[in-house]
Amino acid sequence: MITFVYAVLVFLVLRFSVTLFNFLSNPKLGYYGKHFTDKVSIIISLPDVNDDPSSLIASIEAQDYKNVEVLVKKYSETTKKVVAKSTGSFILFLDVNTVINKGLINNLICRVKVFDLDLLSIIPNRKFSKVFGRFVYPLSDFVMLNLLPLRLVRLSTQQIFAVANTGCMFFKASSYMKGDWYENTDGEGSESTDIARLMKQMKLKTEVLLANKFIYIDEKVRLDKVSSQLLVAFGNNLLAVLIYLLLIIAGPIVVLINFDPVLLVLPIGLIFLSRVMISFLTAQNPVINVLIHPIQMIMLFVLLLNGLWNKVLTSVKHKL
Repeated sequence: MITFVYAVLVFLVLRFSVTLFNFLSNPKLGYYGKHFTDKVSIIISLPDVNDDPSSLIASIEAQDYKNVEVLVKKYSETTKKVVAKSTGSFILFLDVNTVINKGLINNLICRVKVFDLDLLSIIPNRKFSKVFGRFVYPLSDFVMLNLLPLRLVRLSTQQIFAVANTGCMFFKASSYMKGDWYENTDGEGSESTDIARLMKQMKLKTEVLLANKFIYIDEKVRLDKVSSQLLVAFGNNLLAVLIYLLLIIAGPIVVLINFDPVLLVLPIGLIFLSRVMISFLTAQNPVINVLIHPIQMIMLFVLLLNGLWNKVLTSVKHKL
């Protein structure tokens, strides 16, 4: 039991250290003040037949960047088919539920050119239209920012982290087109599936940054999508997910039940400070996130188990 408690405390300290690194390094898309004229192909995906892209299109039209073409990937179309129509030097994939602010495209191009990136993945700020969304959608940011030092993604070979959030993905068109899957696969699946396949096949130079209020997303409560995104943050490794759940859910409960309340100051303090720092990084309300943290952890447990179950069922179906 003591060994397990030590493991829980070490894990809490490591998570806090990663969160502190992210907080101090401030991994946000900056405003660079430069202007470009490269053509950008914006692809809006409609995963549901009832999705309405009008708000996003209006925000694109209000941009200060005008050399864009907008392509809408309808529910019945493949990514391959839509990308084949694009003519821009860059390809920007946007979720239908996002809204972009002025300056986004210029700053994306500047970042990609300065650091010679193949892919720049932006984690959008979140708007919560429903109360239940507050229990679910901050979890992706929570897991990402206390497990992954975002500033180091550019130096990492684990490129799959770049598709943990697919709300805003900015590619060099030349890099995107080099993927073997683009010519040899049937193109079935979502952007995240296709891009994950591409990144396994190629050595892409990638970076993941926070949106810094340049883009907002108002997501619908689609639990399967959240579950799959959370699994990607663990590299779809089932063992890693189970260990994480054991340490983050079962660990604090064991410490709470078996030890003197005075000894809880350290773990509670680390969790509190982590939630506050992540909230400021993602422009969320820190008070609300701290208060509903226990409910969010229950939802995290449910969502990860749901993701694991779906993954196991999918694997079984493929074998059959």
